Amino acid sequence: MHPFHLFTLQLAHHLPGTWTTVRRWYPRPADQSLDLCQVWTPFDARPVLAGRLHAAALLGPDDLELYLVEHRRDRVLACPVIPYGLHEDVTDLIPAPPAVAAPRDPVRAAWRITDRVLPHHTAALASAREATRALKTCRASAPAPLPAPAAGTFRAIAR
Repeated sequence: MHPFHLFTLQLAHHLPGTWTTVRRWYPRPADQSLDLCQVWTPFDARPVLAGRLHAAALLGPDDLELYLVEHRRDRVLACPVIPYGLHEDVTDLIPAPPAVAAPRDPVRAAWRITDRVLPHHTAALASAREATRALKTCRASAPAPLPAPAAGTFRAIAR
């Protein structure tokens, strides 16, 4: 097993709650694009994530998900992920949770992620879910569109 993936397994053990690790390996940089589309960061502050061979998704309680990539030799970058089912119209309006660079020590990385990422990720997720419910309620209570007029209903007015 690659040392990065071994690190993510140890990290998952030190995070609060139950977390599982899904290893990712990208033989080509283009293979990483689907995972990168789900990273929840502001567009003007998006960290450079592409081009890494090894990454991992950490799946936690309450649909929390983190995307981890090798950042430098001794660091890892932990980024929050937008859960499936939340539309980008909603998530673009909510301040994105921060991404954080953490040391390759599982205990110290877990502390940094727990302290600096998870509270913001949990709050942003709750806000996004509330906004999604409000949007669905608004769309459900909107009046139905009027039917199109039948052909021949209107007469031309001669001038």
